[in-house]
Amino acid sequence: MTHTEIQQQLLRYLDGDLPDETMQQIREHLSACPICAERHTVLASLWLSESRLEKRKPSPFLWTRLQARIKEYEQTPAFVWDLRRTVQGIPLRPFPALAVLAAIVLGIYIGTPRESQNYGHRQLASQSSAAVEELGLDQFDVLPPGALGSTLVRISNTQK
Repeated sequence: MTHTEIQQQLLRYLDGDLPDETMQQIREHLSACPICAERHTVLASLWLSESRLEKRKPSPFLWTRLQARIKEYEQTPAFVWDLRRTVQGIPLRPFPALAVLAAIVLGIYIGTPRESQNYGHRQLASQSSAAVEELGLDQFDVLPPGALGSTLVRISNTQK
């Protein structure tokens, strides 16, 4: 037998599920081959430790609960099951929704101009007009006379 065949048969060898002739061939191979012998040792220690573990038995009420679940499934329309699966996939935690709401409110609060900001703009405009008068810059026209923009500036100045 080849190494691969031996290694494939090791679990059955450990369980004793092989014919006597095959068991003898594997025993001979394991005594001659250190690689397969090491693999047998590791596998045997794992296999035996697993068999020593306590086997857990299912709850005695498992079958009763399973039957009730099957009956509930048979009596409930399919769209209800689809709806349940859909709702279960949606995270219904309030924190993300509250965080989004708080971010929106904060954005509105920061973006809304306040009276103090308007006062600052008015104060800046009055300071710049005082500087223009003090330096005599009001003598200079930014727009050439006769331009359409100069007419609009004069109309806006008369409305003030």
